Amino acid sequence: MTTIKRKSPRTAVGRRPKSTKPDQDSRAAILKAARSVFARRGFDGASTREVAEVAHVNNAMIYYHFKDKVELYRAVLADSFTAFDRIWEHEIFRSPATTRKKIQKYIEEFIRFQHGNEELRRIMSMEFAACSKNTKWLADNFFVHSYDKLAALLKEGMKRGELRKFDPAMAIPSLVGMIIHSFIMRPIAEHVTGTKLDLTTGRFGSFVTSLFFDGLCLDSD
Repeated sequence: MTTIKRKSPRTAVGRRPKSTKPDQDSRAAILKAARSVFARRGFDGASTREVAEVAHVNNAMIYYHFKDKVELYRAVLADSFTAFDRIWEHEIFRSPATTRKKIQKYIEEFIRFQHGNEELRRIMSMEFAACSKNTKWLADNFFVHSYDKLAALLKEGMKRGELRKFDPAMAIPSLVGMIIHSFIMRPIAEHVTGTKLDLTTGRFGSFVTSLFFDGLCLDSD
């Protein structure tokens, strides 16, 4: 009598089906590694091979997710600025709150963003110095939106009589620069003064808001 051997359940099940969606874990690892490499090397100095080494993936995996280094670089920028752009979904910007309160919310969130994005700040410092096509791409896709939102808030404040008449094109770079350059200059400022610069969201946010709206002078009769 011939004995028929049955296939084991493992054999019967067969191989695990391949995932039909892209490997998001490897993509996230590549973006994290690329952010680090671009922060150290800049766009021109970075290579996809180094990114692959830092991400512990094959170099071909980068080209599975991204067409080239430009697309990878822009994905790193977009990943960060898209997250920050969600600030405008906050309910305060749809409320009847004063312009000062709305701008203060923006200031606080921008400070939080700076605390959590030191590598991005390094990337942007090099990018602004180079003023390349990537800078223009970033401006068109992200900066214009935030600029328009801020300009609309300031114009609304003028219309309400909360603010005097001024040019938003002068005020907005001053406001943003006040925050960014305080972070950039912090190591030098702390060395010169010998004290730690307090850039916490609460204290620094209140200072920037007060300086932007009130200045440093005492009220005069």
